[in-house]
Amino acid sequence: MTPTREQVLERLRRIKGPDLEGNIVDLGLVSEVVLKDGRVSFSITVPAARANELEPLRQAAEKVVREIAGVTSVLAVLTAEKPTGQASRNGTAARGQAPESPRVAQARARASGSPPPPNSPPPGPPPGPGHAPRGQMQQVPGIKHMIAVASGKGGVGKSTTAVNLALGFQAIGLKAGILDADIYGPSQPRLLGLSGRPQVADGKKLKPMEAYGLEAMSMGFLVDEGTPIIWRGPMVVSALTQMLRDVMWGDLDVLVIDMPPGTGDVQLTMAQQVPLSGAIIVSTPQDLALIDARKGLNMFRKVDVPVLGIIENMSFFVCPKCGERSDIFGHGGAKHEAESLGLPFLGGIPLDMEIRLKSDEGRPIVATVPDGPHARMYKDIAQAAWAELKGTSETRIKPPSLAISPDKSELHVAFEGEDAFTLSAEMLRVMSPSAEVQGHSPEQRVTVGRKRNVKIKELRPVGNYAVRIVFDDGHDTGLYAWPYLQTLDREREARWAEYLSALAVKGLSRD
Repeated sequence: MTPTREQVLERLRRIKGPDLEGNIVDLGLVSEVVLKDGRVSFSITVPAARANELEPLRQAAEKVVREIAGVTSVLAVLTAEKPTGQASRNGTAARGQAPESPRVAQARARASGSPPPPNSPPPGPPPGPGHAPRGQMQQVPGIKHMIAVASGKGGVGKSTTAVNLALGFQAIGLKAGILDADIYGPSQPRLLGLSGRPQVADGKKLKPMEAYGLEAMSMGFLVDEGTPIIWRGPMVVSALTQMLRDVMWGDLDVLVIDMPPGTGDVQLTMAQQVPLSGAIIVSTPQDLALIDARKGLNMFRKVDVPVLGIIENMSFFVCPKCGERSDIFGHGGAKHEAESLGLPFLGGIPLDMEIRLKSDEGRPIVATVPDGPHARMYKDIAQAAWAELKGTSETRIKPPSLAISPDKSELHVAFEGEDAFTLSAEMLRVMSPSAEVQGHSPEQRVTVGRKRNVKIKELRPVGNYAVRIVFDDGHDTGLYAWPYLQTLDREREARWAEYLSALAVKGLSRD
């Protein structure tokens, strides 16, 4: 029996909206319903700020659809994008759909930051001090380390490098896996020679596919190779998060994440939401590729993900007939770039026919020619990357424990192995690291007054490197990185004296 779209929607009408009246179908929250060979996928629109909280809603939707006869797999994603056919901007309903309820409209307004529509009910109370901040990154059970393999642009051989690097980790005695995070152009099924669909365990999680002892997961296992993926950014991030967290990974020493090319919203969100232990940049030697590689490197640095080093792919070419070496894309550019940026150069891989042929055949060279010169190169790179990872994990600042005082006037901060300290809401507010307070130079710094009674309203962790603090005066643009919190504690007397002096000079008051 082949399931139909109407059956899917009818089942989804059993799922109530997120704190809203009605069900998710009649509220217009379901879109992008796709059925093919028993596989069903769809998206559920929710307020962006509530995505983590509403994960049970997504799971419930998958469960009821999976019960339909003929359904072999279900993929539901949460997205903050407005689905096609939804109510228009002026609040009128699209043809054939029920009008959007006031509470749905209010939820959308909160997600977009727009003013709530007229006649909308008042918002619920904000989470209290004991409420777990949304966006908190969680480790994936069984996985010790996750390493992103990235490039600033496509066409540099990133995916081939990623799979051989993962096999290189395996060759040096580590239990490894690979996650193909390139939703739009998944390559790992072809590179590993894998086909078929992942099995579902306990009706909830997927079992990863396996080749050459390497656990693997990819969107390419869930959709046909020729099927285009036309999802928007939030849907892509949601799908990636599910492929990471809703998969029964074994006990892995390292999971290699083959990142999408570029440095857009999807890449940045992945870097912020996935607890990465490090990143590796892949580039060719030519200047154009290095410019884009530098962008990828800077993205990881901004979100405090250690860059373990740079790999120069297609580093040189040796003619198989005459043995003459040619630097088709130049040579040594990535090594020079690594040296100038103070990063390790992990190694160079030549442009070689055998690597390309083995990749196209689904027989990665590290697995099928393990004693060959190219396999040794990848193994050496894996060994160097692992050494860098162990070094950075020992020196990296771990996220502290944060708690708002009951009266919301102080932030309690406790870093592992250090004495806990407290920072006042006023100090945090007037010394916010945001551009509107700090400016872009010392001369542009703004002295903020009248914040003696300001309160901390909410904490919003950002990745594994900072927290965004929301104050009751509406300010929420400062990203308080862990080293900055430590600096405020260490230099509190000098900084506070400087602030009081600036108030006096400018005739401002704390009240």
